[in-house]
Parts: sequence; C-alpha cells; structure tokens
Amino acid sequence: MAWLIRLKRGFRFGSLFVLLCSVSFVSLWILCPFPQARLTQWAVSPMVQDVTGQPMLGRVSQEDTWRLPVPLDQMSPWLVQATIAVEDKRFFDHLGVDTLAVLRAVKQNVLSRKVISGASTVDMQVCRMMDGRDRTLKSKLIESFRALQLNQLKSKKEILTLYLNVAPYGGNLHGVEAAARRYFSKPAKDLNLPEAALIAGLPQSPARYRPDRHLTRARLRQHAVLDRMFEEGFISSQQRDNAKLFPLVIHGEVLGNKASHASWWALRRRSHGGQTTIDPTIQSIAEQLASEQLAELPGDSEIAVVVIDIFHAEIKAMIGSGNPLDPVDGQVNGALARRSPGSALKPFIFAAAFEAGRLNRHSIVYDLPIDRGGWSPENFDRQFRGPVTVAQALRWSLNVPAILVAEAMGPARCCGVIESVGIPLPANAAVRGGLALAVGGIEVTLLDLTNGYATLGRQGRQCSPRLFVDEPSQSFPALTPKVCAAINDCLSSKRRQAVGMNPGVPAHGPWFMWKTGTSSGRRDAWAVGHNGHYAIGVWAGRFKGTGRVAYVGAQAAEPLLLSFFSHPHLRVNLDPSQPELLTVSHPLNLPKEKQDGLKITKPGQGEEFLCRVQGKAAVHISANRSQDIQWFLNGRLLGTDVDRLSLSAGQYDLRCLDTPKRDSSRVQFAVYPMSQPKFSSVLQPLTSSPAPHNTTRVPRAW
Repeated sequence: MAWLIRLKRGFRFGSLFVLLCSVSFVSLWILCPFPQARLTQWAVSPMVQDVTGQPMLGRVSQEDTWRLPVPLDQMSPWLVQATIAVEDKRFFDHLGVDTLAVLRAVKQNVLSRKVISGASTVDMQVCRMMDGRDRTLKSKLIESFRALQLNQLKSKKEILTLYLNVAPYGGNLHGVEAAARRYFSKPAKDLNLPEAALIAGLPQSPARYRPDRHLTRARLRQHAVLDRMFEEGFISSQQRDNAKLFPLVIHGEVLGNKASHASWWALRRRSHGGQTTIDPTIQSIAEQLASEQLAELPGDSEIAVVVIDIFHAEIKAMIGSGNPLDPVDGQVNGALARRSPGSALKPFIFAAAFEAGRLNRHSIVYDLPIDRGGWSPENFDRQFRGPVTVAQALRWSLNVPAILVAEAMGPARCCGVIESVGIPLPANAAVRGGLALAVGGIEVTLLDLTNGYATLGRQGRQCSPRLFVDEPSQSFPALTPKVCAAINDCLSSKRRQAVGMNPGVPAHGPWFMWKTGTSSGRRDAWAVGHNGHYAIGVWAGRFKGTGRVAYVGAQAAEPLLLSFFSHPHLRVNLDPSQPELLTVSHPLNLPKEKQDGLKITKPGQGEEFLCRVQGKAAVHISANRSQDIQWFLNGRLLGTDVDRLSLSAGQYDLRCLDTPKRDSSRVQFAVYPMSQPKFSSVLQPLTSSPAPHNTTRVPRAW
C-alpha cells in the first residue's frame, strides 16, 4: 500500500505543480501583455515611385537599413512557399510553438550533446527580431510565450507578412522587397522559383549566404530550399531540377536614381516618399531631347525642363540640370531656381489689359523710343517699328509696347494677374520691379512660369501643380476663356514659325503657342508654351549667372521646345477656331513719344569713349527711327543695319539720313586710348560729304 500512498502524493504534487504553472502562466499573460507597438518599430526606407509604381529613388532608413514593406499579395507565391518549407512547414497548423519540432530538437540535441536544432517557428522568429535577443534557452522560452500571445492577436497571414518584411537578408537588407530589388533588380512579386528559393534561404545565416559575396554558398543553400519544397509537395522534381540549373545574375543596387531632381524634391516635400505623377515615358523623352539640345550649347551650359499635364495639373517630367551626376551643378535643380524671365511675362501683362476691356489683339500700341528717368529701353534688335497691333507686339516681343501697357495698367495690377495665373512673385514685386517687370525685372522659377502657361491652356483656370498622385490641387478662375483664347491665338504656331521649323510647316504642323525670353546680359534663355494638353518650359544658361552670346531664348531654348511639341508622344494636332474679338469698353490711352524729326539718340553730342579691348572702343548707335535710315561715319557709308561700332582712338562725325523724308541728324564724339590723357582741345566739326555706296562697310559686331 505504500506505493499507492506515494502515487497519490505524487499525483497531488503534480497537480499542484500544474496548477501553479497554470496560474503563473495566466498571471504572466495578464501582467505581461504583448507589446504590439514593437511590431511597428522597424524603420522604413523612404522611396519615391513614378506614376506607374516603379521606383525612382530610395534611401536607407534612419537605422541605415533598407526595408521596403509590402503586403503578402505583393510577394511571389514561390517566395511564400519556399519560406514555409524551409523555416516552418507546420506554420499554419500550430499556435506559435511547434510541439513536434520542440520534441525533435530536444531529442537531437540530447543525442548529439550539443545544440544542432532550435525548433524556432516563424512566429518565434518574429518575436526574437522584435526584441533583438540572443539565441539562448532563456530567450527561447520568452519567444515561445510571446509567440503564443502573438497568435491571439494576429492571423497567420499577418504574422507571415511581418516575418517576410523584417527578416534579415544580408548586409543592411531587411525584408524580401529590399532583397529582391537589391539582388535581382525587381519587386518581390516578380521573383521566379529559383530567385525566390535563394532569397528564402538567406535568413538562416545572412552573412554566410549573402549572394553578392558568397554566390556558391548561396546556391548550395538554394538547392537545400528547393529540396525541402519538393519534399513538402510545393514543386515537382522537374521544377526542382530546372530551378537548380537556372542561371542567376546578382545586381548591386537596391534602387536606381531616375528623374533625380524630381525624386529628391519629392523626398524634401515628403520625407517618407510616395508615388509621384512623373511619367517614365515622358521623362525619358525629356532627357533624350534635352541631352541633344545641350550638345548644341557651349560646353559649360546647363538646361532645365518642366512638363505639366494641363488636364490633371500633374508634373509629368522634370529636369533640373543637364548632368545630375555633376558634383557641383548636378546638385542644383534649375527648374526651381529663381531667374529673370526676360520677355516671357509679356503675355500676362497684355492679358491684364484684355481682361479689363482696355485692349484687344487688333488694338494699336506704339514701339517708339521712350525715356523713363534716364532709362531708355530698346528692343533686342535695337530697332523701333512705330505703330503696331497688340498681336504683332506679342509675336515680335517688342519691349516698349509692353512697358507702356504695364505703365498704363499699373505694375500692381499686372503683378496681380501674374500671381493669379500661378506664378508667385517676391514680396513688393510691383515696387521692386516697376516697369522693368515687362522685360524680366522680377525673378520666377521655371516650374511656376510653366504653370502660368498651363493656366492659359486651361482656359484661365489656375491649378497648383501636383507632384504626388494623392496630392490635392486647388483650383480657381484667374482669366476668362476669351482672354486666354486671344493670347493663345496671338502666339500660335499657325501665326508664326518657330526656330527649327521647316518652311511651310506652320500650316500643317502641330499646334502650340509659345513665348521666348532672354534676360539682361543674356544670362537666361527661356521658351515656354502649351499645346492644349501639355505645358512645357525650357531654360538654358549657367547656374553661376554669367551670360553668353548663345543664351538667347529663340536660339538656345526654342528649338528644344519645338522638339517637344513635335514629338509623337506629346504632339497635338489641333486647329483652333478663330477666337472672338474682345470688346474694348474703354480703350487704353497709351502715350506717344513726340518726334520733331530724325534724331540720333546714341551716342550723345560730345560723348567720349575709352579703348578697352584690343585698342578698340565699342560704340552703340541708334536713332529715334529705324526704317529707311542710312548711317555715315566721317563721310563713309556704313549702311542701314548697324547698331554697334568698334573704333580705334580718334575723333568721329556720325550722321544718319532719312532720304524719303529728307531728314537727317548729326553728332560728334571722340575715342581716347587707355594709356593717353584726353585731348584738351574742343571737338571741331569735320566737313565731309557722303561717300559713294560702294564704300567699305563697317562690320556688325556683337
């Protein structure tokens, strides 16, 4: 009977022990709840995607790791099956701890007298990575407890998703998406069987099996994974054998660097990145065309391009510089830099007068010499054309008519219209720019200027340009459709020929409207316009701001703009109807400069010049009229198309003659060498008669 008594005592003690263990387990369960916040502790690598979802740019997380979490349905089914086969074949059957695997591991470890199997489930591995513990017996117990808790909080698919997004895959790669993009340059959903098997085998020893360093070891581990998949019935023997023979090409980058200026700008706006509106096809077209145009410019030139989808107010392409890899200029985003737009704001100045009922495209404006406080603006060709229509003034980009309209309307009113179409201006722009607003006196960005022209293409509705697909875009009316139609018609490709366009093309070529601009000193060359679908802006110049003869809007930027609007992917074949002529309710009273007769405006009477370059002095010449004018210097005929002389030291008599009107003007001036003092004698009139027409002509200099 003693043995029976001992049995009863043992049963009581066993029951008490089980009870105490159960109470302890329940107490721990209650007192130590699962730390769910740790399941979201892993840092995510910021990534920028294009409109199709393809990556453009990524960077390491704050923990210097690559991690790009994706849902389970965005992973290859082969990858899921390979992971279950090699890591936890009864994953969907246990509650976090695989009892059979534990018993097997205990037996193997006891018989071998060393640890050769750990019996860790996927659930337990998630818990270990969550806490970052070492692999010890104590850690195993804690992981088992946490795994049981985790199974009560998350579904098996959620736990598997966690594992596949945080497991180590070599180096600083965490998660299958980062591994797939790093090793195979593709998303995890596109992995084939051999690639998926290789990646699934890495977490056992990421450093040892890292394929970019130890490809042979990685392939042996891949073969083991394929064997396990075959044993578990996931693949056939033929699939296994074919996968083992499949050649693998390991790449070297997690994410490339596409549309880099747009990508980095997106990361500055959203530190976590996101899906942008950049169209990879249009971006590729822009890069190719910009590269071709850049080859035609001086060697140290830069170029910037912006393409906006007018209908959706989306930025489809952006180029900030010609070479993003340049360590200096490549870091500058020329599309966002403020520069002088030259004449590119003139359409909005005339739009202000159109909107107020003060002018229409047939109204007469005056291109005559003016003086405003010592400022005597001229046109690019230093010619004046007298009375012209508004349409002609816009197409010929005449400065004085735009200045006179800005003066009559008021700079503040013009600035208000410019800002309303989506071109932000600096504070006190009307005061700072004054009348020079019409010729580039206020700086703007290429992105904002292009958006202003998008407003003209949107029938006057201004929308803030979007860079992210989920970004809202505010919209409000800025100009009436009739005003936009009038401006578009004045600057239409059906009315004039763009630089680079073949003769006769305007009648049959693509429709678009555009305007060029050249800043003072030829520092910036612009060409901006729209074709009803896309608004496109081009800038060329140098970031350091020094000018060059080549930086003229019509030469450096307009040919590229034409290439864009002529490209089959961007071309629009329209033939807009003749716009309605706007009603002028109270005409603008533009000043007319009084002309009492022909008069030389440059140089002044008795003006003195110094030789500075190669013993020569540059002397600009102009008169208050430009048509039918002949120039004579010291009696020699210079011709009619002259605006600058290069003269050595001496005294000169300059005359201009308007033969039809029998009118003339005359001034005397002197040129002195740098190394000699000025003559003390007063200039004496030089008497000479005009030379015959075959007299040698002074060459035109720029």
